[in-house]
Amino acid sequence: MPDIFESATDAVPAQSEPDAEQMAAVPGDLPLSEILIRWTAQRTQFRHDNTTLPLAPIPGEPVEVWAASGEEVPIERAVLYYTVDGSRPDRSSTALPMERARVSWDPHAGYITHWLARIPGQPAGTCVRYRIAGWLARPGSPPAEEPEPEIWAQDGQGFAFHFSGERAFTTFAYLVEEEQQRRPPSWATEAVIYQIFLDRFRSDAADGHVATESDPQALHGGTLNGVRAALPYLSELGVTCLWLSPLHLAESYHRYDALDYFRVDPRLGSSADLQALMAEAHARGMRVLLDFVPAHVSWHHPAFVAAQMDRQAPSHDWFYFERWPDRYGTFLDAVPSLPSLRSESEGARRHIIASALHWLSEYGVDGFRLDHAIGHSMDFWCEFRQATRGLRPDVFLLGEVTDTPDALRRYHGRLDAVLDFPLAAALRSTFGVHTWDLGRFDRFLSSYESYMADGPARASFLDNHDMNRFLFITGNRPELLKLAALCQFTLAPTPIIYYGTEVGMSQRADISTKTFGGDAEARAAMPWRPEDWNQELLAFYRSLIRLRRALPVLTYGARRVVHLDTSQATYAYVRTQAGGPHLERGDALVLFNLSEQPQTVVLPAVALPPAATTLLASGQAPVIRRSRHQVAITSEPLSGAVFSWQEGG
Repeated sequence: MPDIFESATDAVPAQSEPDAEQMAAVPGDLPLSEILIRWTAQRTQFRHDNTTLPLAPIPGEPVEVWAASGEEVPIERAVLYYTVDGSRPDRSSTALPMERARVSWDPHAGYITHWLARIPGQPAGTCVRYRIAGWLARPGSPPAEEPEPEIWAQDGQGFAFHFSGERAFTTFAYLVEEEQQRRPPSWATEAVIYQIFLDRFRSDAADGHVATESDPQALHGGTLNGVRAALPYLSELGVTCLWLSPLHLAESYHRYDALDYFRVDPRLGSSADLQALMAEAHARGMRVLLDFVPAHVSWHHPAFVAAQMDRQAPSHDWFYFERWPDRYGTFLDAVPSLPSLRSESEGARRHIIASALHWLSEYGVDGFRLDHAIGHSMDFWCEFRQATRGLRPDVFLLGEVTDTPDALRRYHGRLDAVLDFPLAAALRSTFGVHTWDLGRFDRFLSSYESYMADGPARASFLDNHDMNRFLFITGNRPELLKLAALCQFTLAPTPIIYYGTEVGMSQRADISTKTFGGDAEARAAMPWRPEDWNQELLAFYRSLIRLRRALPVLTYGARRVVHLDTSQATYAYVRTQAGGPHLERGDALVLFNLSEQPQTVVLPAVALPPAATTLLASGQAPVIRRSRHQVAITSEPLSGAVFSWQEGG
């Protein structure tokens, strides 16, 4: 995601120092006030929030489609039109009259009428596209003969609920896939991902040094060859997948403002440099994800320049103009330099999808981290998924969905996985700034895991380029970072490490203060002198990655809480393939002490059999004392450990 601040005025209002919760905030952690605005908008809208049951159907399974109309939109009848041949639905498509299923009342939105249609089951590989038409009730008026729809249901999620008219998302879709096809490729599920911000990572210089510019928005000189030179370091670290920040031709150092979706930015290197990087990464067993930015471009992109100059230009309908040529839709309607691409434009779609296929076919990339995924409709993502999987069946699509858990769930069957912003917020609040105690964390985790069970896969992180670095929010306390990482790597989502976190990178000031340039403060140059690294932290991360890769139960097992004591700030859970109280072979027991004092946790003896050993501790190894029926584990302050009963133990 680009930095909004860098496109704003130079005049920065005085700001108070952020509190702990603000420092720990993540982009997807929406404030309640914003959620309520979206909820209240139902009063005046006819909406389909991609509410289908099931979310991702298997072959032959019928699908319920639900829509809702607010009390200020008196819909008299509604009809769903759908196609299965890839064409955009219209009134000539197969029609399903919707039934008025029920009326509910909400304290914010008032009375809501719920409409239901059932689309028959379809064979595997089908993309079902649909639109929902509505006709308003007009008491006392004679019925017209087959009138045109007066309103089309719009997507009410993400940022799209703000839209109306031709800018609204009114075409929806889902894919029918076999059970195995709905899952991410196994290589992605089992990956440890390392996020690289190209301009700030490593240069072509022999020592890899990246210039420290006084201007935080200036180019610092990171290159593709620099990343290639770092592959031995990354291989020794143990990561199995690299996520590269955008590398196409763009204006800024971050490159979330594309000028050309098909060209490698020559400031990063050449096409041959990218091919060499891909070849060596693959030879080392590493996959590569490209950060792909399909929702907006630079205002100097040739397509937008042409659209502003000529209403008859082929690219004119790629963009939404409220008042041509100078008032148009932009990223979050906040950054004029980033005009948004229209999700419903067939021309824009063809261009974006063709560029994704270009990177897959020409360079052999393994997938995409999809920036600002809420900027496009589910219909767009279904087409994107079909096209990319048609070329590479094991492609991995990871969406940046900065929205509520309710919205995240609905990407199941559209994208493989989503970045786990809710979990990041919880980890940062619990382990980073201690505004949550372990009781709140456990309640969140238990509810959230259950709620997301039928959603897409998730990828976890502690920090990234759009938020304060984790070590910074702890007050530069590595022991807290270790605890958070231990928790992150022993939960199911695929873990991501932001470059430099493993060696103790921090920052000078909170990004919200704008003291040193906003988000750029969390995007500092990677240090390449080993004497500048926290070697103990780096060794811990290497061990943590080995542990994750050696214990499949951390990826595929169930989680069961075996201890929680908020008064002494201790917490323990088991990752297991079995359902009983015993720790079986291959299972893992994970224990945390978040207090400033040594603490002893007493568990039933079966929770840690004598054959189990301490595989990893964030500090000194815990002391274990056994009796006939119990096991007492004493751990030092602010520490965590993983125990397991391995084969042969």
